[in-house]
Amino acid sequence: MAEEELSSEEALRALERFVVENDDLLALEERIGRFNIFDALGVARAEIRHSNFLAWLLDPAESHGQGALFLKAILMDLLAQTPPELRPFSPVQLDGAELRGVDIRREWKKLDILITCEEPKFVIAIENKIDSGEHGKQLSRYEEAVNQGFGDRPKQFVYLTIDGDEPSEEKWVPYTYGDIHRVLTRVRNTHSQAIGDDVLVFQDHYLRLIGSRFMDDPKIDELCQRIYGNHRQAIELIVERIKSPIAELVTEMAELIRKDERWRLINYTSKNVIFMPAQWLDLLPPIAARSKFGEHAWVVLRFDFSNKGCHFGVSVWPTTNRELRRAVIKELISDPDKFGCRVHGKLTDQWTRLHKSVVARWNEGDEPDFEKVIAKVQKRLDEAERRLAGVPEALQPIFEQQATPAGSP
Repeated sequence: MAEEELSSEEALRALERFVVENDDLLALEERIGRFNIFDALGVARAEIRHSNFLAWLLDPAESHGQGALFLKAILMDLLAQTPPELRPFSPVQLDGAELRGVDIRREWKKLDILITCEEPKFVIAIENKIDSGEHGKQLSRYEEAVNQGFGDRPKQFVYLTIDGDEPSEEKWVPYTYGDIHRVLTRVRNTHSQAIGDDVLVFQDHYLRLIGSRFMDDPKIDELCQRIYGNHRQAIELIVERIKSPIAELVTEMAELIRKDERWRLINYTSKNVIFMPAQWLDLLPPIAARSKFGEHAWVVLRFDFSNKGCHFGVSVWPTTNRELRRAVIKELISDPDKFGCRVHGKLTDQWTRLHKSVVARWNEGDEPDFEKVIAKVQKRLDEAERRLAGVPEALQPIFEQQATPAGSP
């Protein structure tokens, strides 16, 4: 929200300065505003349309005429990023295989994309999330349906999101639109002579869409920061009038945590705020597998939002040292009354939820009471600080006893 109230005349002048002779705004529009077929069709952020396009691209029998080129490239990359115990076979096995009997299904049992193959036999289940999150134990239901429908056939479960969000079920592997952009760009550069011009154009539009809307771009970030610095009043006026209540609440909470010296903000999206105690940055060894958020960020706190409420949680993310990770979890859950931690779901070497509790609830469709929610969040932060104050003392002996050599499995 704007720091001071603007009169109507001042607001109009701020908006005029924002749109007239704003070279930075023109540069930003030039970078992201080129004609894009997905924008023209109004499907830029529609999960169903993205799933449709990906299903078309991955289907060897579709009209792009490239057979299994796109499917194999994405599967190779996906398998390379997946822990061995969660993948149906290795990338090396796939590299030498000729895929036969591939079937791509949309909305099978309400699952976004289901890929089955007869030779070699495997099943890939993909749940696609762009602006929405999980609800009603979706992943658990889909996993059960796939297991029932395909028996002992090797399977992999994929949770596709913009930022690599943490899946609620341990067997689901996070995959991002940034990964898809990287793989499809490599395929485009390597096989451009073999891919038809019409397919290349379609693919380029899709790559530009993902690159400008779903991925970090240093030039776009620089332009946005400069525009905001020069036109803060106009931008905050626009945001104040059009932003959704939940998104505004998330932003306020992220800013609250950012300004609080007790915490270090790790990341926030439209539906969650991820952070950790500032002192843990010196405590936790640099073994995080999700290095994009920092090598020390692998035991994190989080506020998660939905249309019905806000939850607080503690999660342990994947690391490059599984033995040390297990030792940390064992200590944190050794006395539930001490740190308030216990394992929610299955304990695996991937994603482990150690705490989940309700912060605030509201009726779906209603606007949350910001002051009450922020007050409850502040109270939960104070409780978390007291509850977790003994973590460094509890974990330090573990870190002193166990060496953490680089790249240990």
